[in-house]
Amino acid sequence: MRDLFSKLFNSGSANTTVEPYPYQIKVAELLLQSRNLVLTAPTGAGKTWAALFPFLYASKQKKDFADRVIYCLPLRTLASSLYESTKETLTQQGITPTLQMGNQPNDRLFQGDVIFTTIDQLLSAYIGLPFGTSKAAANIPAGALIGAYVVIDEFHLLSYTEALPTFLDMMKRLHPYTRFLLMTATSPEPVVSALVTHLDGMSLELRSAELNKLSTRKRSLYWRDKRMSGQDIADRHQGGRTLVIVNEVKRAQSLYFELADILENQGRSIEVHVLHSRMFPNHREEVESWVTQAFSRDSEKEAILIATQVVEAGLDISATLLLTDLCPANALLQRVGRCARFANQEGTVEVYSLREGGVEHFLPYVSPQRKKEENDDYQIMLGTERALKELEPGTIITHELEKQLIETVHGEIDRKRIALVMHDLFLREDQVTRALIRGDAEMGELVRAIDNVSIIIHHSPEEVDLHQEPERVSMGRRGLYFFLSSLEWAKEEWENNQLIFVPQFPDDQDISARVTWKPIQSPKEVLAHMTVLLSPKLAKYDPVVGLQLRQDSQDQETNERVSEFLESGQKAAFQRFSYKRETYLEHVQEIRRINQHEREKYLQATNILSKRFRMTPDKMEEIADLVTALHDVGKLNVEVQRKMRRWQTEYKQKAELELLAHTDFDATNPEELAAYRIGKYRPPHHAVEGAVALQEWCGKTFDRKVAVPLLLAIMRHHNAYSKESDTIVFCKGAREHVLKSLQGLPYEPFLKPQTIQHRMDELVSWLRNSDVLAMYWYLSRRLRLADRASQQLKNQKNDGKEEADDWLS
Repeated sequence: MRDLFSKLFNSGSANTTVEPYPYQIKVAELLLQSRNLVLTAPTGAGKTWAALFPFLYASKQKKDFADRVIYCLPLRTLASSLYESTKETLTQQGITPTLQMGNQPNDRLFQGDVIFTTIDQLLSAYIGLPFGTSKAAANIPAGALIGAYVVIDEFHLLSYTEALPTFLDMMKRLHPYTRFLLMTATSPEPVVSALVTHLDGMSLELRSAELNKLSTRKRSLYWRDKRMSGQDIADRHQGGRTLVIVNEVKRAQSLYFELADILENQGRSIEVHVLHSRMFPNHREEVESWVTQAFSRDSEKEAILIATQVVEAGLDISATLLLTDLCPANALLQRVGRCARFANQEGTVEVYSLREGGVEHFLPYVSPQRKKEENDDYQIMLGTERALKELEPGTIITHELEKQLIETVHGEIDRKRIALVMHDLFLREDQVTRALIRGDAEMGELVRAIDNVSIIIHHSPEEVDLHQEPERVSMGRRGLYFFLSSLEWAKEEWENNQLIFVPQFPDDQDISARVTWKPIQSPKEVLAHMTVLLSPKLAKYDPVVGLQLRQDSQDQETNERVSEFLESGQKAAFQRFSYKRETYLEHVQEIRRINQHEREKYLQATNILSKRFRMTPDKMEEIADLVTALHDVGKLNVEVQRKMRRWQTEYKQKAELELLAHTDFDATNPEELAAYRIGKYRPPHHAVEGAVALQEWCGKTFDRKVAVPLLLAIMRHHNAYSKESDTIVFCKGAREHVLKSLQGLPYEPFLKPQTIQHRMDELVSWLRNSDVLAMYWYLSRRLRLADRASQQLKNQKNDGKEEADDWLS
């Protein structure tokens, strides 16, 4: 194992290799023994590769471990940075890495081998509100959790009131089907112990000998009893690489402008950049790329970066000088980890007060609404400030000092918080269960209270098509609300507003329908939306400093920067699924073929579930095959076939005698879109109806815990929250078609017509059972991805592209 680690991470020299730390090998050994772990290790100790190596090793050695890695980080910048720093090594080993974030939704359905994402993305997928795709498709990314290896890096940053209880519920619900590794550098021991107990796992902490190997770096700490200014940055920067971290975007922007003026007046030419969350993705990526080079291990570049919390954890960069605002001790030590990060480096850390003129600038860490004496966050800020003041100037930061600081500032408060979380965990379990059953999850309650809104900047809403992926800037929803409230517009100005718009989605579920834009008439309206469009009169965008909101809407310069479209109109139109004529039997046979071709992507999920359900892996594969074979029986309804045949013969002018799964339909053609919505052409729903028709047969053929997820996967293969069916009468030849579609499977199902409308509430209520939920997610993911792939392949073939098998591989 050690030899493979060294070969994988060869430093590039012909005579030297990277030797793993003993703890990295220990992590791999324990995880490969099916143990869940909580790992405590200081910043710069190589936790990333400790986490990834077990998956790489298992892949090389053909050992059972996981179908995929879902590597979660608290911040987008960290996810992006780890993806960039690891993708070359992963790709060389035949592993496909992907990046899935709100501003870079490159793997919406979690289909990569190693998916780097944020904790928000993971938890939202778990509760049924995935950021990357529609709510209707919620059971596809959720299914990726079954058979996965989930890594949570810097878990101490999970909120005790929202994210942490939801994550604990996920671990409890999914630990039989999912492997977990939690990592931290700054979590108090009581929190680690509580998580280990809950996870039924083990804790692992670096030994003294390993810590001594990391102690060759030297960092001196100073407290500055004043608020940081641009002049302080200019004075303290004396060459090398200076990293400035402040707590708010507006402060980062103002310090940049102040520093730029000072440096210009002094005649000093220094490259200075700003990095924060309110930047278009391409500009943010450019800065991140510059940072990773300018602040790399061996860099000798002179540079200054002014950033917010987006760089404080997990980013593999090293500054010679760190100037930072006061922040909680655990966040401060993460920031310290960006200074003299590597062995034998020396650096200086200066922490600046947030007091100025008798005012405490403790946002965003302390809510001003709560009384200070009742506010744990306020006490943590005071405790950090007090502990730093007590240190001698120039104190060397050691691992012992870090542990002491964490315990002094966070120990008692975090003990209280984790005890409360554990005591009330049954309440979170009930909340999540209701969300999974009803589809009414609240992001603010279960993931993150201060969720973000995406801002599109454009002067003409009618020109903005969301299918074309316009550039967006992310910011806190309440921050935008407070800004709009500060405009002090009269009632008449709000009624005639033409500067602030929110999207209006069509009532039906046709993804081909275009989104329209509605002007808001009150600031409160933005609180109910994930996306807002602002006029350049209110939102100035600068590629260097990002988004700047301005109250004077009359002050508009010419050629203001607006959101550009990342997708061409043609490609965006393709995203609105078009269909090609396909008979019922052709469609079923193709989906079965694709599902069987993809079975290796689900090996661990299949093995884990087969053990859980006490059946062989081959039997589990048979059930997955059966679901794909039966998923569209609802389309054999007389009314469905009548509407499809009418479309083909009347509208498309093509003779049709077969039972169909799909008609010819061009989603890029506005005339076809309009015609398809006419009642005489549009077929009724079929998914729930098919499950209802099969319910009696499934109940007689399978154990209830197998029959229920099988039926749920069929009824929800178009919408993850469908549960109401209409009447269904099967057309002539339906049974024969079903039997032919099951070729090679040992089943002869019967279909029971449904003469009344029906709700499947009893079936859906079974999702409170973890085994049923896991099996349902597994079957749904396999079915829906195979269904999507079949349409993509058919469109490619009809466009003259014949590389179907290459696409599958």
